Amino acid sequence: MTLPEGELLPGSSWSGPGATDLRVTPAAALGAVVASAWSTILDPLPNDLTRMIYLASLRDCNSGLYLHHELSPALGIEDADRVLGACHEEVFRRLLATSLSGYVFQLEEYIQYTRTEASTVVKTWESLQAYRATVPVRALSLSSELFSLNIEVALAVLRERNVAVS
Repeated sequence: MTLPEGELLPGSSWSGPGATDLRVTPAAALGAVVASAWSTILDPLPNDLTRMIYLASLRDCNSGLYLHHELSPALGIEDADRVLGACHEEVFRRLLATSLSGYVFQLEEYIQYTRTEASTVVKTWESLQAYRATVPVRALSLSSELFSLNIEVALAVLRERNVAVS
C-alpha cells in the first residue's frame, strides 16, 4: 500500500479511527498511520526507553530498514519503514527531553519488563554499550551522545543502588 495523495486513506487496521472519511496529503496519511501503529504496537510497552529498544530491534542492521511482521506486509516495506522510522524519531525526541531521574526510572521499568536481574543488565549494558545502537540513523551525533551519557549516568545510579542493597 502506498500512502495516497488526495485519496481516501484505506480503512485497514493500520489506518486509524475515522481515517476512511478523510482526504489526505502524504504527510497526513503518514501521521494517521503512525498514530495507529503507535497505539497498536508501542502503547502496550511500559515507557519510551523500552519503545526505543523495541524499535531499534526492528531495524535491519545492514539496510537500516524497519521490518515488522504485521505492519510491513500490510503497508509494504517502504511505507512500514517510514512509519516505524517516524515513531523511532519521536520516541528519541521524547527521551532527549527526559530528566536524568526519568532515565533511571525508565531503565528500572525496562529491567522489570525484561525480567532479568538488574545487576546483570547493568553489567551487560556497561560492557557492550548496545544502547548506542538504539538511536535513529538520522540522529545528530550531539543528540546521540546526550542520550548515551544519560543512559551511562542512569546505569551508574543503578549500579550504586545494587551495591548499597547487596
